[in-house]
Amino acid sequence: MKMMTYLLGMMLFLTSCNMKNEPVYTKLQEDIYEINNQYFYGEPVHTYLIELEDKVLLFDISTYSKNIEKFILSFNKPPIAIISHGSCGIKDGTEWQEKIGLKVYAHKADENHPWLRMKPDVFFTEMPVFAQNIEVIHSPGHSAGAVCVLEKNTKSLFTGDTFHGDTNGKVKDFTRETPEDYENLSDRIKSCKKLLQYDFENVYPFHYSIIETDGKKALRDYLKGK
Repeated sequence: MKMMTYLLGMMLFLTSCNMKNEPVYTKLQEDIYEINNQYFYGEPVHTYLIELEDKVLLFDISTYSKNIEKFILSFNKPPIAIISHGSCGIKDGTEWQEKIGLKVYAHKADENHPWLRMKPDVFFTEMPVFAQNIEVIHSPGHSAGAVCVLEKNTKSLFTGDTFHGDTNGKVKDFTRETPEDYENLSDRIKSCKKLLQYDFENVYPFHYSIIETDGKKALRDYLKGK
């Protein structure tokens, strides 16, 4: 019994050490970072930070922590965020607004999204321009106001839940998912086809797996016959 208690205690101690030492972010490309250890209703997800010349742009909002706050403020640039769709407007967004003055953008079509848990500062219909290397793309389907963001220098497409990768480097088949009431599958497929007009290689989604280098080919292969 004593040995079991000792082993359990050691496991908890080591787990605690690993959590404390785990890095806040991972650098994905030049000026592009993933904020680590993010969860959405218990499932691991991806949120990102893009450093621009005069600001930092968050694509979707991370849960609040002092360590993440320190990382964001380390750039010494005003922080803004754009949410990929209403579900990603988590309640921690309000805390970020209050504590670091985060300015949050969302598409107006998601203003009444049933999962929106905060009040964005800006609801837009015309795509906002944040920098010359950034293009915001309306991609309705997963929600009416879903958007993607293209970072042109690294050919990186941030897709939210418009589409995402699987563990084999392919696009996960979202037609097999049970749709929510606010989703439109045919619009989602149309949006994915529209994305093929853009020059991208890396795919950085909210859910599931990242696809690096072959993202556009993976999307083209997925859409064949659809």
